[in-house]
Amino acid sequence: MERGSERILDEYLVLLAQGGSRPALDLLVRRWTPRLLRHATRLLGASEPARDTVQEIWAGALRSLRGLSDPAQFPAWIYAIATRKCADAVRRAVRRRRSEEAAVTDRALNAPPPDSMARAGDGLDLSDALRRLPVDQRIVIDMFYLDDLGVEEIAAALGIPAGTVKSRLHHARQVLKTHLEGEHHDPH
Repeated sequence: MERGSERILDEYLVLLAQGGSRPALDLLVRRWTPRLLRHATRLLGASEPARDTVQEIWAGALRSLRGLSDPAQFPAWIYAIATRKCADAVRRAVRRRRSEEAAVTDRALNAPPPDSMARAGDGLDLSDALRRLPVDQRIVIDMFYLDDLGVEEIAAALGIPAGTVKSRLHHARQVLKTHLEGEHHDPH
């Protein structure tokens, strides 16, 4: 993968932060917090718990930043931390409201809404199509297209094989294509 200027800047900031530069660390946090917030919101389904979790992500990352041996791996490394912290947050939420939360999460994240076909005539809506994807497919689509991560980086961040990432991308693209073509060709 060709390294762009943004990636090079991140690597440089990581090196400086590892060396103790507070301004470099502050800039790294400012640059990456919006991405981590978006990722956490995708995983948790709501922005408020995502904000709290991003604080935990940075706390964990700052404790172990010196241990990151290759600054070029920072994106996959920080997303892996984020994914684990989000999983911890989900486990805590499930323990607090086990039965209610499980039923809502299963319906909301893994199944299209029952009236989804009735809304098909509302026009071409990519965000609606993305919401209909299973959460595992939606996450890899977002990381690939919105966060500009490669297949290997997504695999490392999520702790899954690269082939699984490719498969999820393929299936998600097929679902999106079918959904969007169906809306596009829907007569009014």
